[in-house]
Amino acid sequence: MDLKLVAIDLDGTLLKEDCTISDRNRKAVCRAMELGCLVVPSTGRGYRNSRFVLKEFPVMPYYINANGTTVTRGEPEEVLLSRTIPLETGRAIYRIAREYPAFVELYHGLDAYDSREGCDNLYKSGVMEAYCRQLLKTNIHLEHLDDFVLKEEHLISKFHIVCVEKKDKEELIKRLGALPGVFPISTASHNIEIADTRWSKKDGLAWLCGQLGIGAGQVLAIGDSENDYEQIRWAGVGVAVKNAYPRVLAVADAVVGSNEEDGVAQALERFLNL
Repeated sequence: MDLKLVAIDLDGTLLKEDCTISDRNRKAVCRAMELGCLVVPSTGRGYRNSRFVLKEFPVMPYYINANGTTVTRGEPEEVLLSRTIPLETGRAIYRIAREYPAFVELYHGLDAYDSREGCDNLYKSGVMEAYCRQLLKTNIHLEHLDDFVLKEEHLISKFHIVCVEKKDKEELIKRLGALPGVFPISTASHNIEIADTRWSKKDGLAWLCGQLGIGAGQVLAIGDSENDYEQIRWAGVGVAVKNAYPRVLAVADAVVGSNEEDGVAQALERFLNL
């Protein structure tokens, strides 16, 4: 099998529950890169945070971030693709979200932005502290987000919202989903993610492969969550880790061990013959 590119999700896939990367997974990814396979992180996280999370690795040539809406070259740093939410739609999303006690994170270009109050709410939500610290490490922290969203004309590629209360999440999803062209998804118990219309990781991955002359049949995609579903269906070999959502497990070509059981290493060893 002539696999040239491996797209790997981070949270719930390459990362363990404590947000670390196992030695076996790290060695397998590095070995794949040494053998000339193009390894591309494909994640809901922003670019800066992906680089921080993957600091133990050589710089990846490309990064797919914000659920596929941003594709970036690693060196030199350059945004190659940016799909953004229309300005007024983004403002409508923000106006509704700020009615609730929640962490609101905005992805714009290479960076992610949040607010002081939002960071406090993230810790109150019960999300694992290691995740909170890691996520906030690379963000640009503003006192408030109102000016950034409502006064300045910043186009946003993704909203990441974490509600303090789960009941608020369910209500907020319904209200946001009623906005024209807004399709919120949830990849964790308290979170909501909104990107450009129905754009997904698959679209960012397909765009990058098109630029590089790589066909879907030459792609191995590994993931676990709702935002991995489309890319796992699209790839020539779609692999789900054992802890994946049932919908993702159902469309995968293969299932490997969980994110706590070196599932990424198992997939690379099996399909790249490491």
